[in-house]
Amino acid sequence: MTTSNFDKRVLIEQIRYIEAQDTLTSAADDVSAEVVVHSDFDERLWQRARRLIERNELEPILGRAARLSRHANTVALMVAALLGALATVYAVSGGHTINIYSLLLVLLGFNLLSMLLWLVGISLNLDGLIAGVLARLISWLPGQLTNKSQSTAQADRAWLACHFSGRVGKWQLSKITHQLWLVYLLAGLAVLVLVLMARQYDFVWGTTLLADAVFVKLTDALSVPLQILGLTTPSAAQVQDTRIGVEHTLTAAHRNSWAQFLLGALLVFGILPRLLLWCWSILMCSVTRRRFVLDDYLPYYIGLRQQLLPLAGHGEIVDADSAAPVAKAAPAVNPVPHQLPAEAHWVAVELGDGIAWPPKSIGAGNDLGQVTDRESLARTLQRLENDACPALAVAVAAARPPDRGVQRTIASLLSTGAQPWLVLIQNHESDSVSTTRLGAWYRLAEACDVPADQVICMSAA
Repeated sequence: MTTSNFDKRVLIEQIRYIEAQDTLTSAADDVSAEVVVHSDFDERLWQRARRLIERNELEPILGRAARLSRHANTVALMVAALLGALATVYAVSGGHTINIYSLLLVLLGFNLLSMLLWLVGISLNLDGLIAGVLARLISWLPGQLTNKSQSTAQADRAWLACHFSGRVGKWQLSKITHQLWLVYLLAGLAVLVLVLMARQYDFVWGTTLLADAVFVKLTDALSVPLQILGLTTPSAAQVQDTRIGVEHTLTAAHRNSWAQFLLGALLVFGILPRLLLWCWSILMCSVTRRRFVLDDYLPYYIGLRQQLLPLAGHGEIVDADSAAPVAKAAPAVNPVPHQLPAEAHWVAVELGDGIAWPPKSIGAGNDLGQVTDRESLARTLQRLENDACPALAVAVAAARPPDRGVQRTIASLLSTGAQPWLVLIQNHESDSVSTTRLGAWYRLAEACDVPADQVICMSAA
């Protein structure tokens, strides 16, 4: 069975959540041998996750949330169908007469209000109006559906986070909401058809505050799309004859007109709009799932990137005459897809006195100097405008904390359109950068639109 990219990334996220609490056992050599033949980082993560799942027998744990979700969805649909049926039964339980607009209010009133709120929420991106009670219920579930296994709890949280948060969650919740309302309306329609087939009803309407002409005009307006579909609808005289208190015996044709009006209104103004919104939500949910990506800038993935793509994580400066860097103590590795181009231009940003610039391996033609103030930044930007370059490597001291000033400078340099690279310079190869500091630099790279694969570390020595 083919696994979609979204499902693969959900499993990877579940492994990340589990590894945040527990240490999963796996032979490092087996993992390296399995994933190193794949050049894409996401694919290497997927192969690593598969290895961990097999070795730690995690299949039942990772699939628990999906199974519970299917069961909960089935129960919710049954409840929605029951509510729709009960609402119709309650509305027609007043003897042999049916209050027309009271029944429409029960079946369509809250449905139309829900659709209006959903449309406002989608237009203004207001999560509370889009998901409503469903979102609060789902946020409450992880704490209630856990068992003694901490790994199971983390896997459930990861699955719910991927399916019911962000853009995927917005459309997933929308799809469920429209589905529930659709089942509610279909159940109400089915019960109404059965009741009208089994018993003879007279139709009435009444009002305390509004004028009779209001209901005549409302019925005429609602009848327009029904007449287009070929349904028979009551005339203005028949509407007047149906008012509560008017002593008039309804003919079979009169009853048939009101019955078609009720069924047509429920279909056109309730079921059809919900069906269209449900199909739209399914389409958008599918699109957002295809676009779902892992957050490569998280410290967890930064560490795995250095393990699974060592050349992309820790590189060397190479010029056109130098050999490509080789990973130490690793099996035969395919060429790294994100190797810094030899013709890239280099610029340093506030390295400080502890790091000499430029390194010997950078040719004079590729070195744009070091930016330390506004004047040097202006000169560098002028050179970038005059000399088009295919790639620009911005070097910063890995040991210093990234701040807003550095971020503004880097963003200005990378606004020229060249392929962006962020190079974290260390004084010596043996120097280590803390995960927190490395994560901060990756977040800066994300803010400056530098792909995670194009953030590398190198030694100045």
